[in-house]
Amino acid sequence: MDLTKLPPAARSAAMRGGTENWSAHGSSREHVRYALPAPPRSRRRCSCGCGRRASHRGMANGVCLLSGCELSIRRWVKTGL
Repeated sequence: MDLTKLPPAARSAAMRGGTENWSAHGSSREHVRYALPAPPRSRRRCSCGCGRRASHRGMANGVCLLSGCELSIRRWVKTGL
């Protein structure tokens, strides 16, 4: 795996948590959580109840675990809930 091709947030998580089994499986309890922007054409809605577009993805170990608005994903990255 080439770390230079990863986005900055993913690169930071890979350096802190290790690259073993990167993109094979992700766990919000075992791996470092981080956020990435969703594709601009995403039409999904956030599940937090705000009704806004899911503009960000919650990632762990290179695997997308959830998507939602920026606020809900930032909360998830910080708390894991």
